[in-house]
Amino acid sequence: MSYCSVGAIYGDIGTSPLYTLSTIFSDNPSPTKSEVYGAASCIFWLFTIIVIFKYALIVLSVGPNNNEGGQIAIYSKIARTLKFGPEGVKIPGSKEYARELADSDDLLSLTRTNTNVSSFSKLDNKAPNETVKNILSKFTLGVCFLGCSLVFSDGLLTPTTSVLSAVAGIAVPVPSFSDKVMPVSCAILIVLFISQRFGSGKLSILFSPIVSVWLVCLFVNGVISVHKYHPAIMRALNPYYAVHFLNKHGVDSFSSLMLCLTGCEAMFADVAHFGPLSIQLTLTTFVYPCLIMCYFGQAAYLIKDPQAVSNVFYLSIPGQTGGGYYWFMFVMATLATVIASQALILGVFCILKQLITLDCFPRMKTVCTSDKHPGQIFIPVANWVLMICVVLTTVGFKNSNNVTAAYGLGISIDFILTTTLIAICMIYVYKVNIFVSAAFFLGFGTLDALLIISGMRKVPHGAWFPLMMAVVSFTFISFWRWGRSLKVNYDLTFKKSVDELFVSTTSVKAVKEAVVFNLNSSTDKKPDADLAPDNESITSVPSMGSSEEVPDPGFLEMKHEGNIIKVPRVNHVGIMYCTSSTALTNRNCLPQLFEHITYSFNSVPKIFILIEPRVSTLPIVEEENALGIQKIEGIPGFYRCVIRSGFMRQNLLTKSTLRQLLLSIPAIDELRSIYNVSDVLDEKNQFTIPIVHLFEREYLTSKTFEAEEEEESRFKRIIKSPWRIVRKSLINYIFSPINGISNNSTMDFLLPRKKVEPNQELLYVGNMITI
Repeated sequence: MSYCSVGAIYGDIGTSPLYTLSTIFSDNPSPTKSEVYGAASCIFWLFTIIVIFKYALIVLSVGPNNNEGGQIAIYSKIARTLKFGPEGVKIPGSKEYARELADSDDLLSLTRTNTNVSSFSKLDNKAPNETVKNILSKFTLGVCFLGCSLVFSDGLLTPTTSVLSAVAGIAVPVPSFSDKVMPVSCAILIVLFISQRFGSGKLSILFSPIVSVWLVCLFVNGVISVHKYHPAIMRALNPYYAVHFLNKHGVDSFSSLMLCLTGCEAMFADVAHFGPLSIQLTLTTFVYPCLIMCYFGQAAYLIKDPQAVSNVFYLSIPGQTGGGYYWFMFVMATLATVIASQALILGVFCILKQLITLDCFPRMKTVCTSDKHPGQIFIPVANWVLMICVVLTTVGFKNSNNVTAAYGLGISIDFILTTTLIAICMIYVYKVNIFVSAAFFLGFGTLDALLIISGMRKVPHGAWFPLMMAVVSFTFISFWRWGRSLKVNYDLTFKKSVDELFVSTTSVKAVKEAVVFNLNSSTDKKPDADLAPDNESITSVPSMGSSEEVPDPGFLEMKHEGNIIKVPRVNHVGIMYCTSSTALTNRNCLPQLFEHITYSFNSVPKIFILIEPRVSTLPIVEEENALGIQKIEGIPGFYRCVIRSGFMRQNLLTKSTLRQLLLSIPAIDELRSIYNVSDVLDEKNQFTIPIVHLFEREYLTSKTFEAEEEEESRFKRIIKSPWRIVRKSLINYIFSPINGISNNSTMDFLLPRKKVEPNQELLYVGNMITI
């Protein structure tokens, strides 16, 4: 894993020697010996403090959550511990979450259950009060969204600058190639994004040897240059030279020095692909010494030839300029800079996956590309959108010099956001002494602030672009979370339990363990954790097929506006593919749409099954082990069913699995006798009993304020009118369509059907929701 991480993660930070020293002395064509010593010392100490001490030793140790990285992982740990976060979302990484995986090896692809219990006891003096908790909830979520947005904006600039700088190198020996740099760069970027579908595991097989050879060559070049030109350059390890350099050149020098740090945030975000330990091992034992030795080798050459500062990397290559080794290094540099984009692309995938899990981003298809490592993923929609944006950015900036002028400020802001979240995490998650956390924040935060201050001068020269893109991304994520919170609050407000909808056929209401059955296991197996009721449920389910089975009277008594209505049962099977959050949050609740359907059709199928899909932590779940079923208390013939799938392969509700499901239900015998059939499938492999498949379709619309407006004064109506118009437009024309795309396709793939067969109906039932 450490070896594989080299090609996928360190291309960005590993190609910084190509331009760092040249950028530092871009305004000084002939640096003095003292200045070269100072620059080398600054690079060493900045790299050591930020990359090694902060990220490798601290952030990668305490930051990852459930083997995921990035600021959103730190936020998840804080939110889980302090019991806040998005409404109705279970945050991965809790003891309850781990127990669920251990018991059933299942989790929702979008987990929507109660927020985890806080790890603080009532007597814990570090537990924050409600006011502090509310402030921390909003503050940490905002910091998390901003950090993710900055990584996304960085994902536009890193591929652009790396590929442009690599291709521009060809124009040095071949000047006629200058006009082709931009189109060739765009072509290379398109090929790079197309190759993402193969997954980070397969790409690392190609990329890791290239980056490994590149880093070894950097180390060898550095050793030779130090030994040949100026061995005393190793004195730059003394921080005195760094202090002297900063004292002379001021804070502005950090904007150039920080180029040696590019790739840190992507390294942290990519934890899910390779794990923190493999990244720490590779960084500290291989990448770090190679890069530091290369920087010192370039510094040694500059002392011998200060005029070479404009192209110090290539001029310091051992051997003859234009010789075989020179061109070998040129080819390796070109390949390494192209690969440098890989770390940011993978980081974007990992962050999007976590945002989707926390219901803070529209659901998109996620493809696992490795059967051994669930963290190695590919998100097609995100990949193509990112590709288009990167190509447009490349066309807009045209050359690497323009991109470099805009590069760095977003990364610096990302640094201080990570520092802030880690400091909070130390206090509340790891219960570290507050003075230790304060020392961490003041130490690293001060350095991060200096990087930001120095980077602000880049804003007029192009740094406004990543900031603008970060604002756009932050606005969209915040808007989506706002809309989802309105939708979830609506579900929670109007959710109805079985007892609120029906006159229950049983009076048993004790908090007991639900009797749940995996269709291919014996009935004495322990209950299925996927289907067991949660804390809100008061369900006790009699054994299916036992003598306690409640007889079906032929109708259901439903409660409606204070009246009891008898709804007839029809001799059909109804299967509802539910996506509403309350149906999955509380096992004793039914989807709101069920009530509307019942009133509209004035009938209920004899057998009614709610289908929930789940994604397992196993790569493949065999079809015969994919189904689990549980009775719903109080309503004869009502069941919940989980369809499990491995993260590498989606299980579908094929005819064989549906037959298996129906035959496990005792009430199916009554239907078979009514239709005088011995099986639910005939010799033509068609169902012999009527089955209705119900697909939920949500249509969201903005709430109107007519009632409130009648009671408000004219002045209040005028004041509130602009916001209400904006709110209505945002919900109706932006959030509603995106929510529809996100939700409506999540269940359709479960039913592999090209045409409607006899005895089967597919109904897409709309449900208008006003938020």
